[in-house]
Amino acid sequence: MALAADEADGERRAHYLGAASTRLDDMEGLLDALFAYARATDPTAALDLRPTAVMPVLAAVLTGQFPAFEERGWEPEVRIADESLTVEADEEALARIFENLISNALRYGAAAPAITQKGRAITFANVVEDPAALDIDRLFERFYRADAARARSGAGLGLAVVASLAAAQGMEVAAALEGDELAITLTFPADDAALA
Repeated sequence: MALAADEADGERRAHYLGAASTRLDDMEGLLDALFAYARATDPTAALDLRPTAVMPVLAAVLTGQFPAFEERGWEPEVRIADESLTVEADEEALARIFENLISNALRYGAAAPAITQKGRAITFANVVEDPAALDIDRLFERFYRADAARARSGAGLGLAVVASLAAAQGMEVAAALEGDELAITLTFPADDAALA
């Protein structure tokens, strides 16, 4: 910002301000990711587990991401077998899981994701740009990034938050790579009463 304040050339000032704004946005994203990770891994944090309708939570997150999809010209394919699926979950934590999975697909995907619900599982699948760069066994590790040199921002915490929040609610999360398609599946426990 100081460079911009001292710059007489309007074009260079705009360049400096743009660079500063980008860095501030990146820092805000990093702080948000670190805060979410700290909350997700805090053993003293109590989740409010209660019967939660899954599809309205997913629909709200997808609606919130509409501008990002529109910017890319993507329309996610959503296939829901049971719109009444209800699970024992913390609604805010479930929304964060969905938000991180969709953000990950938007950030690193090469095409619109397909979101499929079947039984007690929801799969988020999309084509990735460089499948050879992915270490599927490390995908949910904190700070793991498939390519640390890539220009895109990201702290490598989004999927670690997903794994922590899922485990805290008795859910399972797994990833599979077939060709250039990455599929991340969130599976809800068969017996929600066991969580009470």
